[in-house]
Amino acid sequence: MNYPLKKVIIDIKNYFYIRKTIKKNLLTVEWNKYKLRADWIGRIYTVVNLPPEVMFSTDAPEEIRPAYVLEEIRPINEYLTKLNLHEIIIPEIKPIPDSISYLIIYKPYFQKLSWKWIFIRIFLILILFWLDGKFKFLSNIWDFLIKSINLFF
Repeated sequence: MNYPLKKVIIDIKNYFYIRKTIKKNLLTVEWNKYKLRADWIGRIYTVVNLPPEVMFSTDAPEEIRPAYVLEEIRPINEYLTKLNLHEIIIPEIKPIPDSISYLIIYKPYFQKLSWKWIFIRIFLILILFWLDGKFKFLSNIWDFLIKSINLFF
């Protein structure tokens, strides 16, 4: 069965687990060894600098740069796996403009929770309140349920 609300609850629990893990490991030796930083949203950052032989070599194609970056972040991925974050975060690799560096962002992976999901739920709740104010929609349903229950007792 597909239970979207259950997946949203799991996404929220995973997010708080990420935040707790970051807070717990923020000042550890390994965290500082990999030069990891975190923001208040729960993303983990680091920068990978490419050596000049990869950047300026005439025989090395430009396509080799992301492969080199992936090789460089392998120990970080292993460390994050040790913290049990490997299934709930995803890396994003972005080149830094006018530099020989890449920004690596590990951000939470949400299966169901999204801005669209949140806005749709807020919109539906606002429609319910509007219907209740305009037509006493919820009050009429509540009164009907109370009267129906009283008929049985």
